[in-house]
Amino acid sequence: MKTIGSTLLSDPLDAALIISKQLTKSDVKRNVILPKQQTESVLMRMDGGVTAEELQNGKVVKVIDLEEGDEYMVTLRSRDNKYEFGDGWYTMKYSLDLQVGEILKLYWYQDQRIFVVLNFDHTVQHVPA
Repeated sequence: MKTIGSTLLSDPLDAALIISKQLTKSDVKRNVILPKQQTESVLMRMDGGVTAEELQNGKVVKVIDLEEGDEYMVTLRSRDNKYEFGDGWYTMKYSLDLQVGEILKLYWYQDQRIFVVLNFDHTVQHVPA
């Protein structure tokens, strides 16, 4: 994980690979609903892509917290034309001590095929579409 951290700290992050969500009461009490446009931007860039069927059934993804050294396995799912983190979200939100109003920021780190919690200083590069 140290290699991942040093790379992420030194290089600007591609804004198209970031999912950012201000948590609502519903997100904290249940599964977190992810922003559709940002999630689809990440899904389009995932190596090999992700099928609609995979997302309906739920695709398990790894999320790491570089600050604490923790890893979470969370199910990314598409339901009713929305994207959500399901199984694993409960453990992740309590471990990260996430509260209503806080912003959850995740970066899809393509080289490792994982999400990284952006709870550290970083720079973002906005690439024109």
